[in-house]
Amino acid sequence: MDEFLKLPIKVDELPHGAAWSCKKVRVQGNQTDETGQPMHEDVKLWMRNPVECIKDLIRNPLFKDHIKELPKGATIAPIILASDKTCLLQFRGDKLAWPVYLSIGNITKEKRRQVSAQAMVLIGYLPAEKLDCFTSDACSAAGYQLFHHCMSLLLQPLISAGQNGVEMVCADSLIR
Repeated sequence: MDEFLKLPIKVDELPHGAAWSCKKVRVQGNQTDETGQPMHEDVKLWMRNPVECIKDLIRNPLFKDHIKELPKGATIAPIILASDKTCLLQFRGDKLAWPVYLSIGNITKEKRRQVSAQAMVLIGYLPAEKLDCFTSDACSAAGYQLFHHCMSLLLQPLISAGQNGVEMVCADSLIR
């Protein structure tokens, strides 16, 4: 065991997926504080570049035999998104997480549905705050607006990729 611990392994040099970043989003509420100033909340949007996550999926050799065949010369990567607000009961009963997962339609449905295949990639955590800076009648609409704003920030890199295209190394080692 001591021999193994002395091996020169550099964790940062191991292969890894797209990097995480955190963006602060300021939400302006419709209530005022005791000084008459509008109340606001700063929430965090944790995200990874979805284009980089797609590159990781499309070049993964484990999916080579599970990619749907396309006509010769055709390249397309249909994007599949999944999200569901989740209560974190084990850690703290009042905490919520709102993960967003991504996959590509090129991977067969059977493979994509296997949890162990890791064909669904976590690309972000949307803010799941209570938004106390809004009155109760405006809170629900504000939550919807925050969801859509954060999804647009999270998926922004896909717009340029869709308009201009992105070359990717596929599981069969070809660049498309």
